[in-house]
Amino acid sequence: MYKKPLGVVAGILPWNYPFFLFARKVAPALLTGNTVVLKPSSSSPNNGLIAAQLLDQIGLPKGVVNIVSGNREIGDQLARSPKVDMVSITGSVGAGQSVMKAAAENVTKVSLELGGKAPTVVWKDADLDLTVKSIVDSRVINSGQVCNCTERVYVHGDIADEFYDRITEAMKKVRYGNPLGNEEVDMGPLITQSGLENVESMVNKAVDEGAKVLTGGQRDAKADCFFFEPTVIGHATNKMEIM
Repeated sequence: MYKKPLGVVAGILPWNYPFFLFARKVAPALLTGNTVVLKPSSSSPNNGLIAAQLLDQIGLPKGVVNIVSGNREIGDQLARSPKVDMVSITGSVGAGQSVMKAAAENVTKVSLELGGKAPTVVWKDADLDLTVKSIVDSRVINSGQVCNCTERVYVHGDIADEFYDRITEAMKKVRYGNPLGNEEVDMGPLITQSGLENVESMVNKAVDEGAKVLTGGQRDAKADCFFFEPTVIGHATNKMEIM
């Protein structure tokens, strides 16, 4: 067994954990002898630039880690480039499909960490105090903008009503606001106006299809940012977009 660097690794980053995912793309590539070209998300471009400046300050040679800012077209060009030996992307399923298609032109290796719709299953013998706390903690972290946080819950029918009551009361206690101005808040805003509109659209569509809003369900019209109320929706079905 021996170490053989691939060459140039292109990393395409999402916006939700920009510093953490910067490190997770860069460190393995450098440890195995590669150079890196990173494209931060256009929704959080400065984080990648700041991280690269820190690497420059500690003396990393020029050209080892490179930042290219831009939109999806830039990511597409990286994936298509014959000078790139591997593409690693963390993002949506759609973005992953686009990268696979582009990388296939040169049979470039790909590493895909794509979005999900993580479920939680609650059986009738579950400790509901622990279960409800775990679900709420998972759901509100980073305003729910995490690929592996709880997004849907399947509850045994024998305890469904009690679970509804408990999860609704727990979610009503979630405090939202600007975490930079108030350390007591549990949940901040969504990332963009389009993100807010997407959540609002899914909630409204679910209600139109028969789901029930148990708490929340509205954007905060008084806020000057992209806040959506902590929300619990019951009686949803797998055919609904929100599921």
